[in-house]
Amino acid sequence: MRFPLSIDRPVICAIMKLEQPYVIEWIAWHKLHGFDLMIADNCLAGPQTAVLSALRDAGWIQLVDWRHDRSQPQRRAYSHLYWRALLQGYRYLGFLDADEFLEPLDGPPWSGAELVRSLLRRRGVRSVAFRWANFGSDGKEAYEDELVTVRFPRRGRHDASTARWKKAFARVSSCLPKAMRSPTLFMAHPHGFPIGQRRTLVDGITLDRHQAAMPMEWKLGWIRHYAVKSRQELLSKHARGGGFTPASEAPSLEEYIASRDQNDILDPLDEAAIEALRAKVAEIVWSLDPAILEQTRPLFRQLK
Repeated sequence: MRFPLSIDRPVICAIMKLEQPYVIEWIAWHKLHGFDLMIADNCLAGPQTAVLSALRDAGWIQLVDWRHDRSQPQRRAYSHLYWRALLQGYRYLGFLDADEFLEPLDGPPWSGAELVRSLLRRRGVRSVAFRWANFGSDGKEAYEDELVTVRFPRRGRHDASTARWKKAFARVSSCLPKAMRSPTLFMAHPHGFPIGQRRTLVDGITLDRHQAAMPMEWKLGWIRHYAVKSRQELLSKHARGGGFTPASEAPSLEEYIASRDQNDILDPLDEAAIEALRAKVAEIVWSLDPAILEQTRPLFRQLK
């Protein structure tokens, strides 16, 4: 155990099930932003495990084998990843899914880790969260071998109902008292930490004030959320189910589309960001064995 907590780079933790066509872009994006990455592999079939293992061996991620957990694995995986981050000495951590991309809106490009770190260093702040910006299908029907963040340039408005959803980062030490009381299941929800509202910022504003002011435009940053992608990809995602919500409580496909497929505003990445992202993807690709690359993209047929 590294103690006191000494690693200043925030670590993003995730659990992934069948994300091999998308994972390199997700890693490239958050590496450009300065994060460390820790992924729990929950793949039951297909090549994701081989891809993630190769990324671990090349030094891009830490990998945890979570293939044994088949019943709502997200909560238990998050708890395990929290303890792993604590034991390794990380000061700050957050939880994101493979379709979520943190992006600062005010400040230098590719400064996500610095934004998280600067907010969590504020006096009295224990947790910071950023709201979803939901990017829709743009009417696309089928998978394409292109970056997700490039394929889907249209998003929803700031006052959409799902724009109230948040993903959070926290000081690792601030979660420890409640974690000690329930070591295996202390994470109550994937969208937040067990930290009081007065100690939490949402987009730089205290949570109690932010709730009173919503809906409002994003200010410091947002989470680019690509939950839908093309209809083909959405049907595959819906068929395999989620890792946190029981199947009996999950929304129907029609409800999911109605709440997530938002295409009101054309808001593409700028050319400089696309160029930097493509360069980072290429750097990761060139670090992997060519045999592994055959198992990444194009690969939608293996999601069926």
